[in-house]
Amino acid sequence: MKNYPGWFSPEISWALLRVFLGLMFLRAGYEKLGSFNGKVLTGTLTSWINGGGGVPPDPNLWYVNFLQGTVIPHADLFASLVTFGEILVGIGLILGVLTVFVALVGVFLNANYYFAAAHTSASTQSINAMFIVVQLLFALACVGQFYGVDRFLFRSHWQRRTDAPVKTASPRA
Repeated sequence: MKNYPGWFSPEISWALLRVFLGLMFLRAGYEKLGSFNGKVLTGTLTSWINGGGGVPPDPNLWYVNFLQGTVIPHADLFASLVTFGEILVGIGLILGVLTVFVALVGVFLNANYYFAAAHTSASTQSINAMFIVVQLLFALACVGQFYGVDRFLFRSHWQRRTDAPVKTASPRA
């Protein structure tokens, strides 16, 4: 095993970050169980759109149109999708199972949160943007292979990639 200058190898660091973000999603979804419904979602979105509670009105008109035309009329469905989407993304990231897929679902969720609520505060905007970037990196790096179930699900894929011979430049005559 290769020695690294820090406390953790890059693989352990990716796995810890993946599990941490998974716990954040699982907690957010779990807290919504039983209390987050269409009425709550509609109230929250209407407040964000109209600028209630001292929040400025949402400047993303194209997204406001989507919220008013699609999400609010089907608020119960979207409340369930958000709740169970967060729970499933959390479980997938924690276990490292189908990580590329669940990370992209997480990107989709955070992008929607970003467009719906980024105008409410700089911290809301920043945390959603950061989650989007981290989850894109998870998908690109296939982080489920690091101490996750994906390591076993896609074992033959990872072995082919790591066992491939390395081409070296041939010396010139």
